Amino acid sequence: MRFQVKRDIRYIVGGLLCVAVIDLVLVLPHWMNKGSSLTENLWFLLLAFAISWLVMWLFFDISYKMEDDALVISAGPFRSRIPYENITKISKAKEIQAGYRPLLASDALEIHYCSGVFSSVKLSPRDKQRFLEELIKRCPSLIIGPLV
Repeated sequence: MRFQVKRDIRYIVGGLLCVAVIDLVLVLPHWMNKGSSLTENLWFLLLAFAISWLVMWLFFDISYKMEDDALVISAGPFRSRIPYENITKISKAKEIQAGYRPLLASDALEIHYCSGVFSSVKLSPRDKQRFLEELIKRCPSLIIGPLV
């Protein structure tokens, strides 16, 4: 079962501004240099396009998938797989500015688990209630913390 991410407008605007700033920083100084050849200009445009595409992919291609044996989190080219037996607790995320957080909204859940580099992940599923119901079904020993 696949869950889409909840998106706040300020995160969308922030992502677009990030791409615009990256493009300006990469391309504008190079275009101001009058000694640049057409080949150099095309390479810089290609570089700016590739970096912009990667940032957009990271910002806007986020999803959470519940497979038979694990929760799979996708953010652009990155994937995380958290086996259900490793998930210990779920609660409302208090601080979303730090840690592993593939999300685009401030209304987030924090899932604690006992494996991996980070000990928790912050998620913002669009349908939070259905996400919780599915996770509780798949993790019978899950500790449910404050969700409000």
